[in-house]
Amino acid sequence: MSFYEEIKKSTDILKKGKSLLYPTDTVWGLGCDAFNIHAIKKICKIKNRDFSKSMIVLVESMDRLHQLVGNITNITRKIILDNFIKKKPITIVYDHVNVSKIKIGSNLKNDTLAVRLTHDPFCVCLIRNFDSPIISTSANLSGFAAPTSFSEINSFIVKKIDYAVNFRRKEIATYSSSSIIKIVSNKVKILRM
Repeated sequence: MSFYEEIKKSTDILKKGKSLLYPTDTVWGLGCDAFNIHAIKKICKIKNRDFSKSMIVLVESMDRLHQLVGNITNITRKIILDNFIKKKPITIVYDHVNVSKIKIGSNLKNDTLAVRLTHDPFCVCLIRNFDSPIISTSANLSGFAAPTSFSEINSFIVKKIDYAVNFRRKEIATYSSSSIIKIVSNKVKILRM
């Protein structure tokens, strides 16, 4: 299938509330509609992961990020732009997210939400086409290392997922994960480097 055929097929999977195995700007990820609690629970079950552990939400634009988290501070914009220029994936944990307003299916803890503004062409096109944020968690069983290529993904996961994207399967991930930070009183707190 071509790039655009994969985008269309993947979008259809997400719209049906199903799970997706897809390439990201870090490792291969398991994803679904970030607003579909049943799909998120299925991903937790596949990974053998406790549902109480939060997952990252991917967005493709500052506008969509703003829709999820509200006001984006200048320091946050600068960090996102700096990492975009360096082509380094970064996830930011946002405080005081209005859970009732956005009704996101992710398991939000203490009104916080971890969001990565992705610059990966496949993810950007997928989210734009789907027109909604998606969940992103590494395609590994809980407690095991994240796979750096499609060939390293546990066969159990490949069998249990609804659809595995047939694109970039021979690539090796440049980043094994994103950095995770939280901005508190205009100071950056590093949660994962």
